[in-house]
Amino acid sequence: MSSQDVDYEVREHTAWLTLNRPEILNALSKSMFQNLEAAFRAASKDPSVYFVGIRGAGRAFSAGLDVREVSGFSSRAEAREFVYGLVKPFWKRFFACEKPVIAIVEGPAYGAGAELALASDIVVASNRSTFAFSGGRVGALCCISAGFGPETITGRKVVEMNLTGTAVSAEEARTFGLVNYVEDPAEVQGRVSKILDEMRYVSPVSNASFKRIRRSTFTSRVLDIAHRELLRTITSPEFRKGAGSFKQKTRPEYYD
Repeated sequence: MSSQDVDYEVREHTAWLTLNRPEILNALSKSMFQNLEAAFRAASKDPSVYFVGIRGAGRAFSAGLDVREVSGFSSRAEAREFVYGLVKPFWKRFFACEKPVIAIVEGPAYGAGAELALASDIVVASNRSTFAFSGGRVGALCCISAGFGPETITGRKVVEMNLTGTAVSAEEARTFGLVNYVEDPAEVQGRVSKILDEMRYVSPVSNASFKRIRRSTFTSRVLDIAHRELLRTITSPEFRKGAGSFKQKTRPEYYD
């Protein structure tokens, strides 16, 4: 069920999802949210799939939202359809997945890309990777990190990362819980294989039950608020300003 922008392959009982827009650092488009939702649906329903791995093609995991695409909404109704017809269904499907999800991060994981890593169960990153909850820099929002981040990231780092948009190294991300393992690029797949091997000794029903309990802390009410606020930001004048600056490769001035 591979698509043009999301490759899907089942190998050795693992569904491998590859974000496949390397020419723009795997920025998440409308169709990618739709295809990722379909991929997680397929992996969840396939009895031969025990685990899910998500990674990016090329030199990035994901640069986040495709700002050039999603900043061109012609109306609030179109923006609302993007949030409630594509983004929210994807995250609902992601959080409903009861199979362990491993994110394999190489290069930048920014904005919604960093949130994909954050929401995964285990994160293995190369030492060339960087992470940033940078949605606010273009006037948008990393809405999942606001709700889900404090449950995963220790201390106040998730707050600082959102309020500043500043990127951190993989090693720094490991120190406060965003990343499990940091490896040299040549060693990343070996670490992932070792984790997959170890998980084969744990009961799948046990893993599913563990994930049900863990995800119960991230309630549907929080998800509703998160996407309501995402819609608020991407229909704001600040988003138009931020997206314009992004396209011009300049820094936005929000506090004129």
